[in-house]
Amino acid sequence: MLLNNRLTKQLPMMLCAVLVSLNAYSDSYQKIVSVDGSITEILYALEQQHRLVGRDTTSIWPEAAKELPDVGYMRQLSSEGLLSLQPDLILVTADAQPQSVLDQLKAAGVNVHIIENDYSLQGVQQKILSVARIVEQYEKGVELVASLDAEMMRIQDAITAQHQEPVSAIFVLGIRNGSMMVAGSGSRADALLRMAGLHNPFSDQVQNYQSVSAEALIRANPDIIITMSQGADMGGGIEQVLQDPAIRLTRAGQQKNVLVVDARLLSFGPDLPAQIEDLYQQVNLNSSNNKKLLDRFAAWNE
Repeated sequence: MLLNNRLTKQLPMMLCAVLVSLNAYSDSYQKIVSVDGSITEILYALEQQHRLVGRDTTSIWPEAAKELPDVGYMRQLSSEGLLSLQPDLILVTADAQPQSVLDQLKAAGVNVHIIENDYSLQGVQQKILSVARIVEQYEKGVELVASLDAEMMRIQDAITAQHQEPVSAIFVLGIRNGSMMVAGSGSRADALLRMAGLHNPFSDQVQNYQSVSAEALIRANPDIIITMSQGADMGGGIEQVLQDPAIRLTRAGQQKNVLVVDARLLSFGPDLPAQIEDLYQQVNLNSSNNKKLLDRFAAWNE
Protein backbone atom coordinates (compact mmCIF):
# COMPACT_ATOMS: atom_id res chain seq x y z
CA MET A 1 0.00 0.00 0.00
CA LEU A 2 1.43 3.33 -1.01
CA LEU A 3 0.52 5.35 2.08
CA ASN A 4 -0.52 4.06 5.48
CA ASN A 5 -1.37 7.47 6.92
CA ARG A 6 -2.10 10.90 5.53
CA LEU A 7 0.15 13.80 6.42
CA THR A 8 -2.63 15.28 8.52
CA LYS A 9 -2.05 12.46 10.99
CA GLN A 10 1.74 12.66 10.86
CA LEU A 11 2.49 16.39 10.68
CA PRO A 12 1.56 17.43 14.26
CA MET A 13 3.96 14.88 15.73
CA MET A 14 6.72 15.92 13.30
CA LEU A 15 6.25 19.59 14.09
CA CYS A 16 6.47 18.94 17.83
CA ALA A 17 9.86 17.31 17.32
CA VAL A 18 10.98 20.29 15.26
CA LEU A 19 9.86 22.95 17.74
CA VAL A 20 11.13 21.19 20.85
CA SER A 21 14.71 21.05 19.58
CA LEU A 22 14.80 24.25 17.52
CA ASN A 23 16.76 26.21 20.11
CA ALA A 24 19.57 23.67 19.96
CA TYR A 25 20.57 25.09 16.57
CA SER A 26 20.71 28.83 17.20
CA ASP A 27 23.94 29.33 15.22
CA SER A 28 23.70 29.18 11.44
CA TYR A 29 26.09 26.76 9.77
CA GLN A 30 27.82 28.31 6.79
CA LYS A 31 30.13 25.52 5.57
CA ILE A 32 28.20 22.30 5.13
CA VAL A 33 29.27 18.99 3.64
CA SER A 34 26.38 16.79 2.57
CA VAL A 35 26.86 13.03 2.57
CA ASP A 36 23.89 11.40 0.83
CA GLY A 37 22.21 12.49 -2.38
CA SER A 38 18.86 12.94 -0.64
CA ILE A 39 20.30 15.41 1.88
CA THR A 40 21.93 17.41 -0.91
CA GLU A 41 18.62 17.55 -2.79
CA ILE A 42 16.83 18.67 0.36
CA LEU A 43 19.31 21.51 0.92
CA TYR A 44 18.74 22.68 -2.64
CA ALA A 45 14.97 22.41 -2.20
CA LEU A 46 15.29 24.56 0.94
CA GLU A 47 17.39 27.05 -1.10
CA GLN A 48 20.41 26.56 1.15
CA GLN A 49 22.85 25.36 -1.50
CA HIS A 50 25.02 28.45 -0.96
CA ARG A 51 26.18 26.87 2.32
CA LEU A 52 27.48 23.71 0.67
CA VAL A 53 31.25 23.31 0.42
CA GLY A 54 31.32 19.60 -0.40
CA ARG A 55 29.23 16.54 -1.26
CA ASP A 56 29.59 12.78 -1.66
CA THR A 57 29.51 10.80 -4.91
CA THR A 58 25.80 9.95 -4.55
CA SER A 59 24.97 13.67 -4.71
CA ILE A 60 24.45 14.02 -8.45
CA TRP A 61 21.36 16.21 -8.51
CA PRO A 62 20.81 19.04 -9.20
CA GLU A 63 23.52 19.16 -11.87
CA ALA A 64 25.12 22.13 -10.10
CA ALA A 65 25.95 19.89 -7.14
CA LYS A 66 28.51 18.05 -9.28
CA GLU A 67 30.66 21.17 -9.27
CA LEU A 68 31.21 20.85 -5.51
CA PRO A 69 34.29 19.03 -4.14
CA ASP A 70 33.63 15.28 -3.93
CA VAL A 71 34.49 13.64 -0.58
CA GLY A 72 33.96 10.09 -1.85
CA TYR A 73 31.37 7.38 -1.52
CA MET A 74 29.20 7.66 1.59
CA ARG A 75 30.00 4.10 2.72
CA GLN A 76 33.76 4.60 2.33
CA LEU A 77 34.41 8.00 3.88
CA SER A 78 37.82 9.28 4.96
CA SER A 79 38.34 11.89 7.65
CA GLU A 80 41.16 13.58 5.70
CA GLY A 81 39.01 14.44 2.70
CA LEU A 82 36.21 15.77 4.85
CA LEU A 83 38.43 17.80 7.19
CA SER A 84 40.27 19.39 4.25
CA LEU A 85 37.11 21.35 3.45
CA GLN A 86 37.02 22.80 6.99
CA PRO A 87 33.26 22.35 7.41
CA ASP A 88 31.37 23.58 10.45
CA LEU A 89 28.68 20.96 9.80
CA ILE A 90 28.61 17.54 8.17
CA LEU A 91 25.18 16.12 7.44
CA VAL A 92 25.04 12.37 6.87
CA THR A 93 22.35 9.72 6.83
CA ALA A 94 22.52 6.55 8.88
CA ASP A 95 23.89 4.82 5.75
CA ALA A 96 27.23 6.63 6.10
CA GLN A 97 30.26 4.49 6.93
CA PRO A 98 32.63 3.71 8.48
CA GLN A 99 31.59 4.66 11.98
CA SER A 100 35.24 5.08 12.98
CA VAL A 101 35.56 8.02 10.56
CA LEU A 102 32.45 9.68 11.95
CA ASP A 103 33.90 9.26 15.45
CA GLN A 104 37.18 10.82 14.33
CA LEU A 105 35.35 13.82 12.89
CA LYS A 106 33.44 14.35 16.12
CA ALA A 107 36.66 14.02 18.11
CA ALA A 108 38.18 16.73 15.89
CA GLY A 109 35.37 19.07 16.94
CA VAL A 110 33.31 18.92 13.77
CA ASN A 111 29.53 18.96 14.14
CA VAL A 112 28.32 15.71 12.61
CA HIS A 113 24.58 15.14 12.47
CA ILE A 114 23.24 11.74 11.50
CA ILE A 115 19.80 11.78 9.85
CA GLU A 116 17.66 8.65 9.83
CA ASN A 117 17.03 7.21 6.38
CA ASP A 118 13.72 5.38 6.55
CA TYR A 119 12.70 4.26 3.07
CA SER A 120 9.10 5.43 3.13
CA LEU A 121 7.11 8.59 2.50
CA GLN A 122 7.01 9.34 6.21
CA GLY A 123 10.75 8.72 6.37
CA VAL A 124 11.42 11.26 3.62
CA GLN A 125 9.11 13.78 5.28
CA GLN A 126 10.89 13.38 8.61
CA LYS A 127 14.27 13.66 6.89
CA ILE A 128 13.21 16.95 5.29
CA LEU A 129 12.04 18.35 8.63
CA SER A 130 15.22 17.20 10.38
CA VAL A 131 17.46 18.93 7.85
CA ALA A 132 15.23 22.03 7.83
CA ARG A 133 15.43 22.22 11.60
CA ILE A 134 19.23 22.01 11.65
CA VAL A 135 19.69 24.75 9.03
CA GLU A 136 16.93 26.88 10.58
CA GLN A 137 14.56 26.66 7.63
CA TYR A 138 11.77 24.69 9.31
CA GLU A 139 8.94 26.75 7.80
CA LYS A 140 10.20 25.98 4.29
CA GLY A 141 10.57 22.39 5.40
CA VAL A 142 6.93 22.20 6.49
CA GLU A 143 5.83 23.65 3.14
CA LEU A 144 7.97 21.15 1.28
CA VAL A 145 6.54 18.25 3.30
CA ALA A 146 2.97 19.39 2.58
CA SER A 147 3.72 19.61 -1.16
CA LEU A 148 5.28 16.16 -1.07
CA ASP A 149 2.21 14.68 0.58
CA ALA A 150 -0.19 16.25 -1.92
CA GLU A 151 1.76 14.78 -4.83
CA MET A 152 1.85 11.35 -3.22
CA MET A 153 -1.90 11.47 -2.62
CA ARG A 154 -2.43 12.11 -6.33
CA ILE A 155 -0.22 9.18 -7.26
CA GLN A 156 -1.85 6.85 -4.74
CA ASP A 157 -5.29 7.72 -6.05
CA ALA A 158 -4.18 6.95 -9.62
CA ILE A 159 -2.79 3.57 -8.57
CA THR A 160 -5.83 2.67 -6.47
CA ALA A 161 -8.21 3.58 -9.29
CA GLN A 162 -6.75 0.86 -11.49
CA HIS A 163 -7.96 -2.02 -9.26
CA GLN A 164 -5.62 -4.44 -10.97
CA GLU A 165 -3.18 -7.08 -9.83
CA PRO A 166 0.29 -5.52 -9.44
CA VAL A 167 2.86 -6.11 -12.15
CA SER A 168 5.62 -8.49 -11.02
CA ALA A 169 8.95 -6.65 -11.10
CA ILE A 170 12.40 -7.44 -9.77
CA PHE A 171 15.23 -4.99 -9.26
CA VAL A 172 18.66 -6.29 -10.25
CA LEU A 173 21.62 -4.51 -8.69
CA GLY A 174 24.20 -6.38 -10.74
CA ILE A 175 24.99 -9.45 -12.81
CA ARG A 176 28.37 -11.13 -12.72
CA ASN A 177 29.51 -14.58 -13.87
CA GLY A 178 25.91 -15.73 -14.25
CA SER A 179 25.00 -14.66 -10.71
CA MET A 180 22.25 -12.07 -10.28
CA MET A 181 22.04 -9.82 -7.21
CA VAL A 182 18.45 -8.77 -6.58
CA ALA A 183 16.69 -6.43 -4.17
CA GLY A 184 14.69 -7.81 -1.27
CA SER A 185 13.14 -6.68 1.98
CA GLY A 186 14.94 -3.76 3.64
CA SER A 187 16.46 -2.35 0.45
CA ARG A 188 15.73 1.01 -1.11
CA ALA A 189 14.75 -0.66 -4.37
CA ASP A 190 12.21 -2.98 -2.75
CA ALA A 191 10.64 -0.05 -0.89
CA LEU A 192 10.38 1.93 -4.12
CA LEU A 193 8.78 -0.97 -6.01
CA ARG A 194 6.17 -1.39 -3.28
CA MET A 195 5.43 2.34 -3.14
CA ALA A 196 4.96 2.29 -6.91
CA GLY A 197 2.41 -0.51 -6.63
CA LEU A 198 4.69 -3.15 -8.18
CA HIS A 199 5.03 -6.68 -6.78
CA ASN A 200 8.56 -7.86 -5.97
CA PRO A 201 8.53 -11.68 -5.77
CA PHE A 202 11.80 -11.60 -3.83
CA SER A 203 10.47 -9.38 -1.02
CA ASP A 204 9.80 -12.38 1.21
CA GLN A 205 12.83 -14.40 0.14
CA VAL A 206 15.75 -11.96 0.13
CA GLN A 207 17.09 -9.52 2.72
CA ASN A 208 18.53 -6.29 1.34
CA TYR A 209 20.55 -7.34 -1.73
CA GLN A 210 21.49 -10.97 -2.29
CA SER A 211 22.50 -13.23 -5.14
CA VAL A 212 19.85 -15.69 -6.30
CA SER A 213 20.06 -18.90 -8.29
CA ALA A 214 18.77 -19.42 -11.81
CA GLU A 215 16.08 -21.68 -10.39
CA ALA A 216 14.88 -18.95 -8.02
CA LEU A 217 14.73 -16.44 -10.88
CA ILE A 218 12.69 -18.81 -13.04
CA ARG A 219 10.26 -19.45 -10.18
CA ALA A 220 9.89 -15.70 -9.60
CA ASN A 221 9.02 -15.30 -13.30
CA PRO A 222 8.81 -11.46 -13.30
CA ASP A 223 6.90 -9.43 -15.87
CA ILE A 224 9.73 -6.91 -15.99
CA ILE A 225 13.35 -6.64 -14.83
CA ILE A 226 14.50 -3.24 -13.60
CA THR A 227 18.17 -2.40 -13.23
CA MET A 228 20.56 0.54 -13.27
CA SER A 229 23.03 1.14 -16.08
CA GLN A 230 25.85 -0.24 -13.91
CA GLY A 231 23.92 -3.47 -13.42
CA ALA A 232 23.28 -3.90 -17.13
CA ASP A 233 26.93 -3.11 -17.93
CA MET A 234 28.09 -5.75 -15.46
CA GLY A 235 26.03 -8.28 -17.40
CA GLY A 236 27.48 -7.21 -20.76
CA GLY A 237 24.63 -4.89 -21.75
CA ILE A 238 20.88 -5.43 -22.10
CA GLU A 239 21.13 -7.73 -25.11
CA GLN A 240 23.62 -9.94 -23.30
CA VAL A 241 21.44 -9.94 -20.19
CA LEU A 242 18.50 -11.14 -22.27
CA GLN A 243 20.62 -14.05 -23.49
CA ASP A 244 20.97 -15.40 -19.96
CA PRO A 245 19.37 -18.89 -20.02
CA ALA A 246 17.37 -18.29 -16.83
CA ILE A 247 16.14 -14.85 -17.89
CA ARG A 248 15.06 -16.24 -21.25
CA LEU A 249 12.65 -18.56 -19.42
CA THR A 250 10.88 -15.70 -17.63
CA ARG A 251 8.05 -13.52 -18.95
CA ALA A 252 10.38 -10.52 -18.79
CA GLY A 253 12.99 -12.30 -20.89
CA GLN A 254 10.53 -13.63 -23.45
CA GLN A 255 9.00 -10.16 -23.92
CA LYS A 256 12.36 -8.37 -23.64
CA ASN A 257 11.11 -6.25 -20.76
CA VAL A 258 14.34 -4.98 -19.20
CA LEU A 259 14.17 -1.40 -17.95
CA VAL A 260 17.35 0.55 -17.22
CA VAL A 261 16.80 3.40 -14.75
CA ASP A 262 18.92 6.21 -13.35
CA ALA A 263 20.58 5.60 -9.98
CA ARG A 264 18.91 8.74 -8.66
CA LEU A 265 15.63 6.83 -8.67
CA LEU A 266 16.72 5.39 -5.31
CA SER A 267 17.65 8.68 -3.63
CA PHE A 268 14.48 8.95 -1.49
CA GLY A 269 14.66 12.72 -1.47
CA PRO A 270 12.11 15.52 -2.04
CA ASP A 271 11.51 14.36 -5.64
CA LEU A 272 10.18 10.98 -4.51
CA PRO A 273 6.68 11.46 -6.01
CA ALA A 274 8.09 12.53 -9.37
CA GLN A 275 10.48 9.59 -9.37
CA ILE A 276 7.66 7.13 -8.68
CA GLU A 277 5.59 8.63 -11.48
CA ASP A 278 8.62 8.52 -13.77
CA LEU A 279 9.05 4.82 -12.97
CA TYR A 280 5.45 4.19 -14.06
CA GLN A 281 5.94 6.07 -17.28
CA GLN A 282 9.18 4.24 -18.05
CA VAL A 283 7.59 0.86 -17.37
CA ASN A 284 4.76 1.84 -19.70
CA LEU A 285 7.09 3.03 -22.46
CA ASN A 286 9.46 0.06 -22.12
CA SER A 287 6.51 -2.33 -22.41
CA SER A 288 4.86 -0.79 -25.47
CA ASN A 289 4.49 -4.22 -27.07
CA ASN A 290 3.14 -5.83 -23.89
CA LYS A 291 -0.66 -5.50 -23.76
CA LYS A 292 -0.83 -6.71 -20.16
CA LEU A 293 1.46 -3.98 -18.85
CA LEU A 294 -0.02 -1.32 -21.11
CA ASP A 295 -3.50 -1.96 -19.74
CA ARG A 296 -2.27 -1.68 -16.17
CA PHE A 297 -0.45 1.60 -16.64
CA ALA A 298 -2.62 3.34 -19.25
CA ALA A 299 -3.98 5.70 -16.58
CA TRP A 300 -0.60 7.49 -16.48
CA ASN A 301 -1.07 8.68 -20.07
CA GLU A 302 -4.51 10.20 -19.50
